Amino acid sequence: MPFSPIFIVGVPRSGTTLLRVLLDSHSRILALPETPWISGAYGGPLSLRQLLVDLADGPYGVARNVAGVGRADILSAGAEFLERLFEPALKARGKSVVAFKTPSDIPHLEFMAALLPAARYIHITRDGRDVAMSQLSKKGSFFLELRGYRSLSYANVFRRWVEWEEKARAVLYRGELKVLHLRYEDLIADPEKEMRRATAFLDLTFEPGMLDYAAKRHDYPKWEAGSTDVVQRQGLSDSSVGKWRKAKKNAEVLHTLARYEHFLVHLGYPSSELESGWKDRALIRGYGLVRPLLEMVSLTARRARPLVRDKARAFASFCLLLLAFQALVPASILDAAGPAADLLGPLLSFAGTLSFVTAFMPLLRRQSGVGTGVVRAGLLVLGYVTMLEAARAFVSDGGPTMPHLLFNVLAVLAALVAAAPLVLRMQEKARAV
Repeated sequence: MPFSPIFIVGVPRSGTTLLRVLLDSHSRILALPETPWISGAYGGPLSLRQLLVDLADGPYGVARNVAGVGRADILSAGAEFLERLFEPALKARGKSVVAFKTPSDIPHLEFMAALLPAARYIHITRDGRDVAMSQLSKKGSFFLELRGYRSLSYANVFRRWVEWEEKARAVLYRGELKVLHLRYEDLIADPEKEMRRATAFLDLTFEPGMLDYAAKRHDYPKWEAGSTDVVQRQGLSDSSVGKWRKAKKNAEVLHTLARYEHFLVHLGYPSSELESGWKDRALIRGYGLVRPLLEMVSLTARRARPLVRDKARAFASFCLLLLAFQALVPASILDAAGPAADLLGPLLSFAGTLSFVTAFMPLLRRQSGVGTGVVRAGLLVLGYVTMLEAARAFVSDGGPTMPHLLFNVLAVLAALVAAAPLVLRMQEKARAV
């Protein structure tokens, strides 16, 4: 018989962990905590999916270099690996079927369906407004960033809910897969009815003890967000249903609800009943205009974070900003400042370069083999040029000081900015090693 596990599919904070422990309370179901290493759901270079894809499509993979081995054989071997991996746990607990639950597998559902074509899927959906509020309440310990959706915000969480729900429906309901759809709200309102539907779909007998999940042992990893909620509760509760109605509706919330109102209603959820007053309309339209600017500022701050992680990098970045400012200031203003303006450029160039080298010297020496003596010689040359530029600033007949100075400033600035990404990549490589 082909390996036919159960997949619980749902956007994060949609009740996937609750459904997992309810199924895990059945005498024949081993419902596992999250397994992000299968599809590489949390990022990182290692995953079963990436291994199998490389074996099937990579230039050094088995399919391209060994006659008689095809993509189907590689996927079959991957499925057998998963089946064999959890056999000891099934035997130890006296169970017969495995259930997987990793919400972030949704972007890779096509791969999961190709890997395990005989699997059965239980798709659980929750009101996106409650999903967003639930995830935002966890920002102190989980979900500091939404991978692929920039910063953690109501708008980004809601947009992911919409896109992942659309993705799940596009893959699961195309005809050849076995799928059961549950609603979190229905599961809370009548858990016995919904779990009877689930067990019938799985060709199993409903067991009343499934509803008393808190009385049974389950695996609760501390790093899994859903486990931290379920483990603290002693049973089912409707306290989180419709909680979005009590939230304060600022401009971001109003704009997001207006944008996705049609999708909510299409899924059968009640309208957000947004007020049509001029104030709310102004907030919705105003936020739509400033949101791109806010996202650009957020992205810039995230990209700049590695450069200011310690004092040396922060100082180097500050010097670069001053150099950029000086390069953009009109020459007439700098001329009015006198020799001090000419002196500022070379001093900033020297200070910025010195602090930059100080911050990244260990990495440069380890990765490129450049010795400390070479770096010191370079700094001496830079210091000598700096003194020449400073002296030129006090000599009346020293030639076209400002154009020459701006050329040097821009050259140093361009060199440092160009070197920053390279050094950061070297740093990431060193950490990986």
